[in-house]
Amino acid sequence: MLLLIFDTPEESNKFLKIYNAYGKTVYYTIKRYISDEYLIEDISQNIFIRIAGHLDKIDLDHPVQAQNYIITATRNYCKNYLRDHNKISETPLDANLSLHPESDEVLNEIIRNEDISSIAQAVSELNDIYKSVLELKYINEFSNDQIAELKP
Repeated sequence: MLLLIFDTPEESNKFLKIYNAYGKTVYYTIKRYISDEYLIEDISQNIFIRIAGHLDKIDLDHPVQAQNYIITATRNYCKNYLRDHNKISETPLDANLSLHPESDEVLNEIIRNEDISSIAQAVSELNDIYKSVLELKYINEFSNDQIAELKP
């Protein structure tokens, strides 16, 4: 349960609108980095506490910019959390491969892992607006029409 105290009713209302509108976006963004549901809940609360401290930076009249800000804040929090808590663990290559020398499965698995890594690297180099569109499409499962409605 998240309990915050605001100076004005307007701040409280704005926070509730942000929480209701972007709660799932925050959840799915965190889920990209962390799989533990309890930890996702804790991190989500921490992110909304931080958002509550920066309500002046979020303009609800511009939903795309608001969503970009929230996704970026969430992404940065997750990266910092993982770095600070040493949760980034590398899985040994042979742990992901099924070793059948008589088939091409090992080679196919290596190529697939390299492709995923290349795609992730390319996406990480995109501007935030483009990352947000990809997150809306492939993580939040928005349709193209829903994404188009959000344009500034």
